[in-house]
Amino acid sequence: MAAALKSFCKYLGATLFCCTLIAQAQPLPSSITLAKTVPIADVHLHNYELSAGPFKELMDRNNVQWAGAVGYLNDNMRTVLKDRYIPAIGQRELVDILRQGRSFTDPDQWIFKSLFKDAENGFKDGSIKGFGELHTDNYYSSPRTEFRRRFRLDSPMMRQAYELANRYGAFIQVHAGMNETFKEDLLRLSDEFPRVTTILSHCLPQARPDDLRQFFQQRKNIMCELSAGGPVHASTSTALGDGKIYTPNGLKPSWKNLIEEFPTQVMLGSDTCCGLEKRYDEIIQEQREQVLAYLTPTTLEQVAYKNAVQLFKLTMPSRN
Repeated sequence: MAAALKSFCKYLGATLFCCTLIAQAQPLPSSITLAKTVPIADVHLHNYELSAGPFKELMDRNNVQWAGAVGYLNDNMRTVLKDRYIPAIGQRELVDILRQGRSFTDPDQWIFKSLFKDAENGFKDGSIKGFGELHTDNYYSSPRTEFRRRFRLDSPMMRQAYELANRYGAFIQVHAGMNETFKEDLLRLSDEFPRVTTILSHCLPQARPDDLRQFFQQRKNIMCELSAGGPVHASTSTALGDGKIYTPNGLKPSWKNLIEEFPTQVMLGSDTCCGLEKRYDEIIQEQREQVLAYLTPTTLEQVAYKNAVQLFKLTMPSRN
């Protein structure tokens, strides 16, 4: 009896293990090789600590053809990377507002007046492509308490940013929380300003795939990028488990389903914030192996670079 029970338990354990493997998404044979070599557009590259030269080396080594779309706006990056750089403005100014204890929502302050003047000049001559990363609500997602803040997306200051971006067909990359107020604000602004593409940083730290599905179904000018969704970033915080979007075991099925359903509304990003520049190789490698390899070839290319090329009007750079 004991032997039979032991044998049954082994069988049950093996069955459950196999069912778990079936439930997990699996890398696609048709995509594994392509995922290793496809060019990448990194639409969440901060340049706080490394200078442009070392970043160019990291990008070249990892076949990352374009990068940026978040702050700080950096003339050195523009000089070194040329048209590989996706210049964005606004993050430094929000940090200045935070440090000075000023209002995030009043556009009549000199910091915001200067920001919007510089942004409009940059939009006109093509030297700036959008606003980012604008943290409207990082109260539960910032690891640094001194940088936390929370204000409405549909506030006077942000509405002015949307009005300006809409005039020039620019983008706004937003780091936000997920609640009903934000959902209503985002859908309203995306409707009122149809020429603005809102990029949701990290696919919203607190959002589930179904939350994003509701946005994507209703608005084609809402996109998200996958930075901070995997093991490297998870290793810096116990709150992230082994990865929100993908783990060492690969892309989570619910996220794979979302991406395959809306392949033109998702992009890649690294988020080299807070000392992670030294782990850039790991971040890109895990996105190739644990995200791109799990997508169909057509979707893989869209997410890796084609969506960014279309949105930011990029061209394949010539290597010098």
